[in-house]
Amino acid sequence: MKQSSLPFLSLRKASFRLGDRIVFENTSWVFRRNEHWAIIGPNGSGKSLLGEALRGQLPLVQGELSYHFRTPPGLMPEESIGHMSFEDRRLDVQEMVVQSRWNSIEEESALLVRDFLSFEQVMEINPFEVRDPDDLERGRFERRRRRAMRLSRIEPFLDRTLISLSNGERQRVQLARALCRPLRLLMLDEPFVGLDVGTRKYFHKLLNQLMRTPLRVLLITARIEDLPRRVTHLLFLRECQVIAAGPRTKVLALPVVKELLAAGRKTSVSHKPADSGPVAAAGKGLLPRARTQKRQPRNPGGKSSGKPLVQLRKVTVRYEDRVILRDINWTVRAGESWALLGPNGSGKTTLLSLILGDNPQVYGNDMAVFGRQRGSGESVWEIKRRIGWVSPELHLHFDDEATCFEVAASGFYDTIGLFQKPSRQRRAAVLEWLAEFQLLEFVDNPLCALSTGLQRMVLLARALVKRPQLLILDEPCQGLDPAHRDVFLEAVDELIRTGKVTTIYVTHRKEEIPRAVKRVLRLRGGLAQLF
Repeated sequence: MKQSSLPFLSLRKASFRLGDRIVFENTSWVFRRNEHWAIIGPNGSGKSLLGEALRGQLPLVQGELSYHFRTPPGLMPEESIGHMSFEDRRLDVQEMVVQSRWNSIEEESALLVRDFLSFEQVMEINPFEVRDPDDLERGRFERRRRRAMRLSRIEPFLDRTLISLSNGERQRVQLARALCRPLRLLMLDEPFVGLDVGTRKYFHKLLNQLMRTPLRVLLITARIEDLPRRVTHLLFLRECQVIAAGPRTKVLALPVVKELLAAGRKTSVSHKPADSGPVAAAGKGLLPRARTQKRQPRNPGGKSSGKPLVQLRKVTVRYEDRVILRDINWTVRAGESWALLGPNGSGKTTLLSLILGDNPQVYGNDMAVFGRQRGSGESVWEIKRRIGWVSPELHLHFDDEATCFEVAASGFYDTIGLFQKPSRQRRAAVLEWLAEFQLLEFVDNPLCALSTGLQRMVLLARALVKRPQLLILDEPCQGLDPAHRDVFLEAVDELIRTGKVTTIYVTHRKEEIPRAVKRVLRLRGGLAQLF
């Protein structure tokens, strides 16, 4: 047998324990040295769970999990497996991000990218450990570090703080950090979520480069269209069982996988805006009439008789020498639907933080929300009570054991968790919205027991229970498979078409913009264009 076709990692009649149940019972699978695999399947199929099992994070109760690769001295096989996911890419700086908005000193004192990639940080060296790493170990690390920085092109922001990075920049840093370790396998769980078109293309190129090296790559994704071309084999899961495993072309030809692909085509057809509409033009980058804000009519995209809910007049946000937003003029009126577009780092999150009341620079700008000039004595909580919000970051903050009812009901109080008993009227409203999205059967289930798609629907119910005047949806379809995207987009489209809520919708994927969205604000380089 050729050396390249020898097993790299294998399962033989393996079963794993998750809490009080057995998952992937009696599973056999061989990952060979000349292969690159992707684990695919719908939400709730167990893709990330299998990844955890392969990294030794779940107890093996039967059969064998074997690592057939050599490990560096002093490392266990599991320690030679790198892992990246959306949760990892937060870099554990969520609290610092919030604080930095309120105090520039926090940002100045926050961890620099250079320090985050230091030997002590990456290798998790205990400062009180007696053993002192030798020069050879440090030398090997430095060679890996230089190569990782070159591949991920992060040299330009080594002296920036982690909390100042855009989502795409942060992902590049996280990948560089993983490559600084002596890895044999790199496991990437939904590596393209939250990335703009240009950054996704760059990551495809980077992954294809890595796949030409001895490092093996295992992807986990619900989006078949995101698979790099060098992925050779697919493992298709459903309900924590392996349905199919083998060469990419053969697995994609199976009827059960074709069904998943068909759902994706249905999404892109049923939800793409009309070809002549402003959103379609913005999504394709064909904007012949686009001009800077100063030359735009007051209400682009058609007349609106609604009263202004959000008004920004020459709003500028800067941190030291970096200008994030420059002279932004924007009015959102009741009943309107807007797509907020722009590449990673263009200022979308900063703009939303101004509206949500999470950024203190709102007080140095001319801005009104719900008719109240900011800085006129209103409280942040008065504003939040009238805004519904859904985002992947919000999703990550909820306790795994919170029930679907508790998560939805917390929307009345704008809290991450339910800390008071809702009134009878509010309980009825929660049940009404859960019923609207066909979630009543999950009322008492922990949120974590649902698939990612259903969890996102619970969060939409949470945003709507208080009947907000403004609904902000920030990348709401991240991590959803095609079928769940269909359901979610249909729900949002219905809300917009019936005029139940004014909407700001943020996405990097044009096929995820609901049909009913009629207006576009595009950010680029701190400036804005309206369509």
